[in-house]
Amino acid sequence: MQENKRILNRNRIIAIIIVIFILSYSIIGLFNSTNAASTYHQYIKSGIEAFPEDYQVYLNELKKIHPNWTFDAYYTGIDWNELVANETDHGHNRIHNSATSLWKCSCGDVATGYACASADIIKYYMDPRNFLNNDVKVFQFLEISFNEKIHTTEGIKSVIKGTFMENKKVRVNVNGQTKEMLYEEIILEAARQSGMSPYSIATKIIQEVGSKGSESVSGTYPGYEGYYNFYNYGASDGGSPIAKGLEYAKNGTSSMTQEEKNNLLLPWNDQYKAIVGGAKLLANSYTNAGQNTAYFYKWDVVGTSILKSGASQDVSSSKCFRHQYMTNIQDPTSQTSSLYRTYINANIINEKLNFVIPVYNNMPKSNKLPTNLTANDGTLYYMVGTDVRVRSAPTTSASSLAVMTTLDEIVAVQERKCAYADGYYWDKVKISSGVVGYMASQYLEPCEEVKNAMIEGTNVKAIPNTTVKTMVNELGITSYEVTKDGTKKNDNDKLATGYKLKDTKNNKEYNIIVLGDINGDAAVNTGDTFLIKQVIMEVKSLTNDSQKKAADINSDGAINTGDSYILKRHVMEVGNIEL
Repeated sequence: MQENKRILNRNRIIAIIIVIFILSYSIIGLFNSTNAASTYHQYIKSGIEAFPEDYQVYLNELKKIHPNWTFDAYYTGIDWNELVANETDHGHNRIHNSATSLWKCSCGDVATGYACASADIIKYYMDPRNFLNNDVKVFQFLEISFNEKIHTTEGIKSVIKGTFMENKKVRVNVNGQTKEMLYEEIILEAARQSGMSPYSIATKIIQEVGSKGSESVSGTYPGYEGYYNFYNYGASDGGSPIAKGLEYAKNGTSSMTQEEKNNLLLPWNDQYKAIVGGAKLLANSYTNAGQNTAYFYKWDVVGTSILKSGASQDVSSSKCFRHQYMTNIQDPTSQTSSLYRTYINANIINEKLNFVIPVYNNMPKSNKLPTNLTANDGTLYYMVGTDVRVRSAPTTSASSLAVMTTLDEIVAVQERKCAYADGYYWDKVKISSGVVGYMASQYLEPCEEVKNAMIEGTNVKAIPNTTVKTMVNELGITSYEVTKDGTKKNDNDKLATGYKLKDTKNNKEYNIIVLGDINGDAAVNTGDTFLIKQVIMEVKSLTNDSQKKAADINSDGAINTGDSYILKRHVMEVGNIEL
């Protein structure tokens, strides 16, 4: 009997423990399930002042260059960590397989030349702030819509110049009539019927099939002769993407009604039907469904309707993160240069263009490009070109040490513009593999903004050609006076060594030192190189403290051949003076 009681008590204890475990697990599960929002309250506010401060810094600079541009802050309601959790599952987002290992996920998943992207590189490309620091990359946030006042066939011609579509007429069927049309005419018609910008349509075509065209648009692919797919619709990863895309062009999908197929001009058995029908499909599936920028095509973080300023919507989390046009995380950024050049060439860059830029909750201070290179390797720059060779010497005839294939990859510049040959300035660089060689300077841009001016005690140091306005903007001084021998200088005047800056709001005064401008004439030229040689050879001495600091260009506390070398290269335009 006693033994039975002990067994009964033990069983009761076990049962209680099981109940406690189940309840604990349920509570934890409940906590975790409520940790992620089930719906996101989204709204748009217009104007730079509507953005967080770290956005405003960049947008204010863009506004100075392009006063007619406007900016909408799209508050997604999505927490940054929740966004990252949803976007870093394997295979959802990809990077070219030739990218550095830090940009590729350790899972090793590779499909059709693209590897699963690492979490750090995904964070970088999702962070809008990384693309607001110049007026090119911001074009991934350009609102995609047709405007007949600024979108013309001439503009389309500038987009397709140098591609398989340039000056090319094709025989097509339009509403039952056979006719010949130029590609720019077809693209403009696609814009009219879809409501999308024709420049975005043309850019998307080039992005998908290349400047020379691919088998998707040849009309000769075995088994699919006479069919075309300019947007690679249905060409998913795995198997033969071209065959999948052309199968879509031929038959659409099994879920489509005949009415839907007719509206999309399916089957796409000529170029007109494929371009116009595909544009309508794009617009219906993405642009007109709320994803109305290149960024939103890639990152599905918005609802299914286009919001205007002051409007809002509640979006279910189940409707986000999966409706993406492409897996390549670099696609929106790689489109920007072409779009920017188009607006420049069409002379409409300063029209009233609107940019819709997302804002997330609890964003980190920054998300940097992942790299194994540090400042100890040199000044960090990123690639603005692809398939760029690293050579053994600064000339195009030198042997190739490596080929940089990935946009935005980081290199360490050890000597900037150290040589000029074959029509290029050359940089001495170190790449992530450890190879040291030479690259054309034009393919590199600094990761950090170049400083024009900085305060050191009672002095302001500046680089050559810095204006009064640039200096005070960078230093954050709002009430000021810059003088030379008591004479006030204008905002557009270049600074010179010996000028005085007075911060009238804070009652502070600074001596201005322009590195390299030793003689104080607001120019850095051969007069300064001659003077520094005399100083080094002890033929002449500098008694003025500001002149001494201007001559100590590398700020090592001495005036020597190192300073003379930097100054000479700057004057010869093969190097830069930097702070």
